[in-house]
Amino acid sequence: MKTKTKRKRIFAFFITIAVIFTLFSSAMSAREITADVWDGGSDTSWYDEAETEFVIETAEEFAGLAVIVNGGENLAGKTILLASDLDLSGNEWVPIGSGNNAANYFGGTFDDQGHRIYNVTSVESPIYAGVFGCISDGGIVKNLGVIDACFENPNYISMGILAGWVNNAKVTNCYTTGTIESSHETGGFRLVGGLVGQCSAGTQIVGCYSTATVNSLNMGDDSDTIGGLIGQWENATEDALISDCWFDGKIVCEYYDSGVGGILGANFDFYDDQPGVMIKNCFVSTLDIECAAPGNITWIAAVVNSSVSNCYWPEVSEGENRYAAVVKLVVDWSLGTAAADPDFDETVCGEPVVDFTSEELLVSLRENAEEGVEWTMGINNPVFDWDELNISADYSAVEEALAKVPSDLSIYTDETVAALNDAVNNVVEGKSQAEQSEVDAMAAAINAAVEALEYKPADYSRVDEAISQAESLDKSDYKDFSAVEAAIAAVDRGKNITEQDIVDGYAVAIENAIASLERIPDVSENPGTGDGNFSFWVFSLIVSGLGIAFLIASLYFYERKAKNRL
Repeated sequence: MKTKTKRKRIFAFFITIAVIFTLFSSAMSAREITADVWDGGSDTSWYDEAETEFVIETAEEFAGLAVIVNGGENLAGKTILLASDLDLSGNEWVPIGSGNNAANYFGGTFDDQGHRIYNVTSVESPIYAGVFGCISDGGIVKNLGVIDACFENPNYISMGILAGWVNNAKVTNCYTTGTIESSHETGGFRLVGGLVGQCSAGTQIVGCYSTATVNSLNMGDDSDTIGGLIGQWENATEDALISDCWFDGKIVCEYYDSGVGGILGANFDFYDDQPGVMIKNCFVSTLDIECAAPGNITWIAAVVNSSVSNCYWPEVSEGENRYAAVVKLVVDWSLGTAAADPDFDETVCGEPVVDFTSEELLVSLRENAEEGVEWTMGINNPVFDWDELNISADYSAVEEALAKVPSDLSIYTDETVAALNDAVNNVVEGKSQAEQSEVDAMAAAINAAVEALEYKPADYSRVDEAISQAESLDKSDYKDFSAVEAAIAAVDRGKNITEQDIVDGYAVAIENAIASLERIPDVSENPGTGDGNFSFWVFSLIVSGLGIAFLIASLYFYERKAKNRL
């Protein structure tokens, strides 16, 4: 295999959203999308007629595919692989295949490989609206996602976000979002679908869905045929098939004579021996379908000879729109009329559903799926196992983080509790696998806020009262004041509310030290000790002195008297 690719790559910036929490921050970033941004030009240098497989990476190379096909190369037998997301950035898009089922159609294989094409826009194309104009004669388009498309006010005949017309070709594992709108000033007669405008012959649409808005605005006397997935199917052959598809978008039709269907607007076969397209294992989950003539709406399709089986539609309550699920049309081509067969029993086509997340619905879809189609439960309804846009993200890390949040937040500071509450309140349910990074960021924010929780400080009021009492004392009045001073010095002001017992112990220690103080005695209360009363001491000294003098005088006279006797 020889592959030519253009090395140029432009990275589109996609805003990374960050939620910053006060004081103790943690970022929550949205899924970052890197796509090659289209400058409006085209590049065909990658194509070599002698080769059979090609890899394209840039929007200019993708636009070059349109140039090649519209120039007469249908690429039958060749495969084009898309290797990156593309952002067509609102530039006017020319569909790939601007001819018809005989010339200038795409007849090769285009494999998007799960990549996405963003912001495809067209308001000027003359015949077909879509990423592809006409896919025919064995052409295959698969694994293609078209996001935020905008097709409106054109001169189109067939309008679909993915393709205008698919004839005897195959579309698998594709999906669309955005808006497609028929509002031409000359009136209706447009075939409009959220995925494909018109299908014919043995085309097969398998494993596809759309959540697009499909508008048919009344601009004249004619009417459109509108389908959530496919506008109209004509001249089906035995292998014509719509299988394992779903629609959850919106349809607005302002015409009174239009056929409007959630999956297929209408199937008309212009020859009596044509079997009609087989529709099976499909569902419509939206209630958002409107028409100027509500009686023209079907949840699934209006058909002539088609077989419809194992399909599902909303069960509505009284007062809500109660449309037929499937209408069997009786057509009189000579009169140009089509009327509903009053004897047709739509219950053979499937059944209404109350809960599109029910296990029973999922099991039924799995049991009746086409080969290669794998259903799984999505956020709002069953989806395909490759559809990360509609499969729930893994919230286990968020649940684990929430389990770490303390049951009693009253012991933490108001600021850190507020930050934690912000993190918890910013948890958004219903995110998809495509938004897993956002969900992981939610968990990280909660974990960071829990980690950053700060206890409130302990209550030191009793300690302060004890210290105040100690400071009111004159330590010189006491024999030993050191125990009080030591108790005060032992106080640690850094304790939190969980250590309140320790803080209360500081207060008790100070109080006990104060209670154990011994005062130095006051001499006024114990005479003879201390400084006492000065007069008392003088009096005592005089008395003592007189006593001594009297004793000495007595001894002197006694000694003289004794000598005189001798």
